[in-house]
Amino acid sequence: MRWSRAILFSFLMLSVLTGYAQMAAFQDDADIITPSFKYEEIRTKKIASLMIRIEEKPDGKRITDDGLVQFYRFDSAARLVESYYTIKEIGDSWDTVRAHYYYNKNNKLVTKRTSDRGVFDTWYYVWYDNGMLKKEAHVQETPGPGIGPDFKIGNQKMISCDSFAYNIYPKQVQRFGYNEQNTLYEKAITQYDDKKRMISRYSHYQVGWLFSQVDLKYDSIYRLKEYTYASNLSGEIHTSVRLSYDKYGNILVEKVYSGDKQLHEIEYLYDNNTGLISDKLDRDYANSLISILKFSYTFLDVDDVPPPTN
Repeated sequence: MRWSRAILFSFLMLSVLTGYAQMAAFQDDADIITPSFKYEEIRTKKIASLMIRIEEKPDGKRITDDGLVQFYRFDSAARLVESYYTIKEIGDSWDTVRAHYYYNKNNKLVTKRTSDRGVFDTWYYVWYDNGMLKKEAHVQETPGPGIGPDFKIGNQKMISCDSFAYNIYPKQVQRFGYNEQNTLYEKAITQYDDKKRMISRYSHYQVGWLFSQVDLKYDSIYRLKEYTYASNLSGEIHTSVRLSYDKYGNILVEKVYSGDKQLHEIEYLYDNNTGLISDKLDRDYANSLISILKFSYTFLDVDDVPPPTN
């Protein structure tokens, strides 16, 4: 299980970073790295970093800026290597949650380390030769003595250690998750269409009849047009997201529903020169406000991007 801040990060990214030119249209919270980027787009555009500044406009009030930001840094191989986001605590207090990502020679993620208030949560990954996840270990770590920019491991406390097995068919993948006692705790079935696009995934957990289900629909030119999500992992959730596109294939508007009730209407603005997202306006009907996200980028061979900090 992920720690609480990581769960918050995943859902925050799902709600804030869906559907940019450089982002995948479907933000899958089951991905190891969230948000889900279009890495070929990152490579083609030579994006070195992305900074997002967040403001809010409550109905009938002025725009507020609490200094909330999100940051993503990529290396020359278009891999995400660093990210952080800020959270405003009580009063004028802020917290920063940071993550670093490390890869093997096959560009598979092998270590993800997050830090929050001096607490380091780290996930280690092992992969099958076919690219499927074999093992995932979650540990809490303390830094050891030493100098230099690299993280020095002191003490480690094991939180979980899971392993995975698969049945793979032409249009279906079954994944079985086992805990450190080699006890089955999860079964996930993912279905694909003739074009190898995911059309559904059902995950069932052995404890407490917990489940999650996602279904995806595509338009006549193979773009994602709608996906629905149902789960009882954190209370009953039933949401659907409907997407419309501009003439260039960029997502123009997203509408988020819970049943028949619309929760959000999200509009995207793109830079005419780069084709990348420049602004996002998220109308939150339940809270009577608009979130305004402003994007800025640096590019490889153009901007000086500072090295990561551990």
